[in-house]
Amino acid sequence: MPGLEDLYREIILDHYRSPRNRGELPVPPATRVEGFNPLCGDEIVVYVQVEDGVVSDIRIGGQGCSISQSSASMMSAAVKGRTLAEVADLTKAFKAMMSIHESSLG
Repeated sequence: MPGLEDLYREIILDHYRSPRNRGELPVPPATRVEGFNPLCGDEIVVYVQVEDGVVSDIRIGGQGCSISQSSASMMSAAVKGRTLAEVADLTKAFKAMMSIHESSLG
């Protein structure tokens, strides 16, 4: 589907060029976590603040390819303002979508 691929490409480039929620938050009250991929050198830093079970604020930093940086931007936009239960559901759905399930050849 060329049209859908173009849409995905534009969304990725938009988040890469204009990342959402870029920056830092004071620790505490926010929690800071880092992720690093030694194979390609991408790094992501996430600051998340939770109040009453809701992601009240989130900021991202780091460096890397357009895919890793735009993915972090999209993730931050998706979870901001959501409850921790909703974030867990989004995480589960994303992991399921990204998994490749092999069918049994009985």
